[in-house]
Amino acid sequence: MDNHTLRVLEFNKILNMGAAFAVTAPGRNVVQDIRPLKNTGEIRRKIDLVSECRKIFSEGQSMGIENFGDLSPLFQRIRPADAVLDPLELTSFLPFFYSVFNLKIWSNNPSYPGLGKIVSELVTHPDIKKSIEGAIDREGKIRDNASPELSYIRRTIKTHEKKIKEVLEEMLKRKGLEPYLQDYFLAERNNRWVIPVKSDSKGSVPGVVHDISNTGETIYVEPYAIQKPGNELESLKVEEKLEMHRILRMLSSLLRTDLHEIEEDYRIAAEVDALQALAVFADRMEMSSPEINEKRYMRITGGCHPLLWKTLKKEGREGDLVPLNMEIGRDHSSMVITGSNTGGKTVALKTAGVLNLMALSGMHTPSGSGTTFPFIENILADIGDDQSIEENLSTFSAHIKRISDIISQSNSHTLVIIDELGTGTDPEQGGALSCAILRKLKMRGALTVVSTHLGRLKAFAHAEAGLINSAMEMEELIVNGASTYRPTYKLVVGEAGTSHAFEIAESLGLQGDVIREAKQFMSGEGVETEALITELKRKAGEINKKLKETEELKEKAGQLKSSLEKEVSAARASRNEKLSNALKEAEDTVRRAKAEAHDIIKDLKKQGLSKAAGASQSLNEQQAELKKKQELYSPKKAAPLTAVRKGQRVFINSLGISGIVDSVDEKNRKCKIVIDGKEIMIPLTGLSKATEDPSEKQAGSSDRPPLSAYTSRDVEVAGELNVVGQRVDPALSLIERYLNDASLAGLGHVRIIHGVGEGILSKAVREFLKDHPLVEEIRKGDENEGGEGVTIASL
Repeated sequence: MDNHTLRVLEFNKILNMGAAFAVTAPGRNVVQDIRPLKNTGEIRRKIDLVSECRKIFSEGQSMGIENFGDLSPLFQRIRPADAVLDPLELTSFLPFFYSVFNLKIWSNNPSYPGLGKIVSELVTHPDIKKSIEGAIDREGKIRDNASPELSYIRRTIKTHEKKIKEVLEEMLKRKGLEPYLQDYFLAERNNRWVIPVKSDSKGSVPGVVHDISNTGETIYVEPYAIQKPGNELESLKVEEKLEMHRILRMLSSLLRTDLHEIEEDYRIAAEVDALQALAVFADRMEMSSPEINEKRYMRITGGCHPLLWKTLKKEGREGDLVPLNMEIGRDHSSMVITGSNTGGKTVALKTAGVLNLMALSGMHTPSGSGTTFPFIENILADIGDDQSIEENLSTFSAHIKRISDIISQSNSHTLVIIDELGTGTDPEQGGALSCAILRKLKMRGALTVVSTHLGRLKAFAHAEAGLINSAMEMEELIVNGASTYRPTYKLVVGEAGTSHAFEIAESLGLQGDVIREAKQFMSGEGVETEALITELKRKAGEINKKLKETEELKEKAGQLKSSLEKEVSAARASRNEKLSNALKEAEDTVRRAKAEAHDIIKDLKKQGLSKAAGASQSLNEQQAELKKKQELYSPKKAAPLTAVRKGQRVFINSLGISGIVDSVDEKNRKCKIVIDGKEIMIPLTGLSKATEDPSEKQAGSSDRPPLSAYTSRDVEVAGELNVVGQRVDPALSLIERYLNDASLAGLGHVRIIHGVGEGILSKAVREFLKDHPLVEEIRKGDENEGGEGVTIASL
C-alpha cells in the first residue's frame, strides 16, 4: 500500500485509537502495524475473527488475556547458552503463560471456529509456568522451597543467626559493658552482626570494627566471641547465592529449550489480543462488518470518520456528526465533488479513503448496513499542501508531481483520491488539465473521487460518460433580508455545487463594497454557469417537493386500502364464524340422529330387514358433508402482528385473551401488556390482531377463561427460582417466564438464586432485573437469605 496515502489519510491515528483497547504491549504493536491485506480471503477471514470476538463480548464472556509487556528483548537475552534472567524477568513470563492457557480453552468451542483454529496451535508450556511459580514469589524473591538444597541452607542460616543474636543480646545485658555502648540494639553491617559502641570506647569492647556512623560518634563492632560463627554465616550466605543462581540458570534453561515454541505462542497471543482490541474499538463506535466485493463497486452507507467521531464525542456533540453516503463503480467510475470551502469536501474524501483502508485491513468499519467495498490493490491519495522549500517545489508543482506518479501506478485495482484538483495555477489551464487527468484515470480503469472548485470540471463531469457530479449541500438562510449559507455536510449525488464565495465572505465580515466590486469582475461565462447551477438546484428542489407530496398521498391511499381490507376481512370472519357455529350444531344433530338410527337399525336387523345398512350409510355421508362445510367456513388462525404500538389492543395467542399494550421494548422484541389490571411481559411474536369489539371472541382462539380467573389461589408459583450453573441467555429466559408467572400469581417478592462464581451471571441477572418493567426494586440477599448468591426482587 502506498505510504504517502497512509500518511495523508492519517491511518496511523485510526490504528492508535484501536491499539488503545489492547490488553498487552505486543497486542498494541500488532494493531499499530496493521496494513491492508493482499487478497479477499485474508480480508474476510480477519473480518470474521473480529466478529467472533465481538460475539464473545456480547455474551458477557472474557477471552482471558492478561496484561504482559514486550518480551522480545528477553527472548534475545536468553538465546545465548549461558544467559541467565533475574527473578523479576522470569516472573514477567507468568502473565503471558496464564494468557495462552486461557486462550487455549477456546479451541474446543465450536461457536468460534476461526478463533478456535488459531488458539489450537498454542502449546502453553504448563510445566515451565509451574516451575517459575514454584521457585519465585510475586515480589521476585526466590522461595525457600525452590530446591531442597536452598531450603537446607536457609534453615542453617536462620539457626546460625539465632545463635549469634543470642550471644550479642547477652553481651548487651552485661553491666560491665553498659558505659561503652551507644545503644541497646543489634545491627547488620557488611553482612556481619554488630553492636553499636561509643567511638571513644573503641578498645573497651574487643572485636572487629565494620562501620562508623555519619556523625562519627558510633562505631559498629563485631565482638570476637561471634567472629567464628559470623564467618560460618557469611560462608552459608555465599552458598545461598550460588544455589539461587543455579535455580535461575535452570529456569532460564527451561525457557531457552522451548524458546521457539514460546515465541510462536507469544505471536499468537499478540495476534488474538489485537483482534479483541479491534472488536472493542468496533463496539465503541457501533461499527459493522463490511462486505468485500471483487466488482470494482463501492457503496458507503452512513459512513463516519473515526477521528471526527472522536473529536465530536470529546466535545459532547456526537449528534452533530453527518454520515457519508457515496456510491461509485457501476454507472460511473469517477465522482467530482464540488461546493464551498467550508462544506466538508476534504472530510468526505478522507472518510471514503479511511473506510476503504480499514475494510481492506480486515477491520470493521463505522458505516451502516448495505456498505460494500471493492477489493483493490492500492489507494493513491493527494490531499493537502505538499509545498517543499527544500525541493524547490510550489504547491502546484508538488501536486502535479504526485498526480504524475498516481497516473503511472493506477489501474483497474486502484482507488484514486485527489483534493482540489486543478488548483494552484491559472483556472483556465488548470481546468483543462484536470479534465485530461480525469479522462486518463478513467481510461486506466481506476475508481476516482476528486474535489474541485473549477466550473470547467463540473461541466466536464456532467457531459463525460462514466463521470458524475456531486455536491456538499449548503442550506440557505435569510438574515436581515439577505441570503447567507450554512453547510449541512451532506453529500448530494447527481448535482454540481456552487462555491457561494461571495455569500460566505460577506457572512465572515468582508466589506460589502469589496464584494460588489468583485461581482463586477466575474466573467460572463462564470456568472452564467453559477446562475445555471443555482436554477437547476432550485428546480430539482421543487421536483423533490412534489415527489414527496405524491409519496405522502400514495401512503395515505395505501393506509385507506389496508383499513378497508381489514374491515372486509373482519366482516367475513364474523360471517364464517356464525356459519361454522350453525354447521357445528347441525353436525351435533346429525350425530344424535345417527346414534338413534343405529339403535333403530339394530332393532330392524333383529327383525331381519335388509335396508338398515343403507340407512346408516346415508347418515354417514350427510355428516361428512356437514364436516367439510364447517372446515371451509371455520375462522383462520390470526396472523402475527408486524408492528406493535403503545395503547394498541392485541390478542395473546398463548392465553387466548386480549389486552392493552403499555410499553414496547424494541431492542429485546417484547412488550408489557395490561390485562384486568395485571401486567405481564410477552414476546412480540406471541401476539396477533385483536377483534375490534373487546366483547367478541378472538378468531381462532380456544375457549379460555379471562385473566381475572387466574388468581393466586389457582396458580401455584414458587417464591424462588434457581438458575445456578445456567449460561446467561438461558437463565434470563427462565427469569422472564418466572416473573410473568409470579406477577399473575400476585406474588409481592421473589428470590432469584444465581450463586457467586465469577460474578458474570449475578451481574447479568441484576442488570436484567433492574431494568425489567415488572420489577419495582432489587437488593442483595441477607445472610439468612443467601447473601451475594441471591437477589430479592419486589414486583
